[in-house]
Amino acid sequence: MQIVTPHKFSDWRSLKLIGLIAIVFSLQSCEAQHKRGAATPERIVEQYLLALEERNEILILQLMPEESLADKEIKAKIDKLGGHKIQDRQINYTKPTPTLWNAKMGGFYIDPTGVRKKFDDSIAVEYQNKGQVKLYRGRWYLLLGSR
Repeated sequence: MQIVTPHKFSDWRSLKLIGLIAIVFSLQSCEAQHKRGAATPERIVEQYLLALEERNEILILQLMPEESLADKEIKAKIDKLGGHKIQDRQINYTKPTPTLWNAKMGGFYIDPTGVRKKFDDSIAVEYQNKGQVKLYRGRWYLLLGSR
């Protein structure tokens, strides 16, 4: 009686293929995590608000182009508006000119002493070289401070 075993070459080939696919997917996910900016201006606004709530300078920097020099402005924004859970969050988009629209953010937060404070900020989104949120090579970026 003869026993037939699977061809070992095809097993190794399958394992190599699976390994290669796993490497490709892990590289793609790493690239997506380290991508700066956002796919939409609305996503920039959402991430900006989250970063303020968490006092997360790194998250704000991830929304900006790599060469941006906005450390002072980011720290000032976080010192002024950051560290509070924004409640009754409202974001209204208006278009004051054909080349510009604004994201007006509002709500309130409770300060450490228990007092209700108004949250109010805005970001100008550009169409033609104006504003703080700009489209560059298919990604949107937040521009604060020195550019």
